[in-house]
Order: sequence, then C-alpha cells, then structure tokens
Amino acid sequence: MQYEKVYVGMYIFMSADGEVKPAELVWTDGSRYAITKVTDRRIAPPAHVGGSMTVRFAVEINGRERVVYFEKFSKRWFVEKRVT
Repeated sequence: MQYEKVYVGMYIFMSADGEVKPAELVWTDGSRYAITKVTDRRIAPPAHVGGSMTVRFAVEINGRERVVYFEKFSKRWFVEKRVT
C-alpha cells in the first residue's frame, strides 16, 4: 500500500501555558472537520511517507481515529493519504 503526504490547513487551540492542540482540519478543497478529541501526542516520524521527526497527534474526527502530523522545521500540518 502506498501513501502520499498531503499538507492541510489546521485551526489550533493554544492554552494559556502554551500547549498546542489541533482543533479543526481544513482539507485541500476547503472542507472542514472538527477534531473532537486528541488521544495521543508524541514526537515520531511519519508512519508511511518517511521524513524527519514530527509531532504525531492521534485525533478523533467524526468518531474515527485519525493521525495528523506537525512538521516543526516547516511549521506545516499534513496527513498521510492512501494512494489507490
């Protein structure tokens, strides 16, 4: 199975103590998806597309677990999209 890196927009929540949490994902066509829960946050490389270390967030969108990544060096968010 192959994957590609797709950069997405992200609305974030920043707490008073500086903690950043993704709050809403904006897909490339402008569709918006609310992130209802962050279940895990860790420093880790992407699972399928390779690259440098990222901040990996396991999140819940529409009742399903998804993974979004934040690249610290480029300050961009992305997801790994399965290529059929």
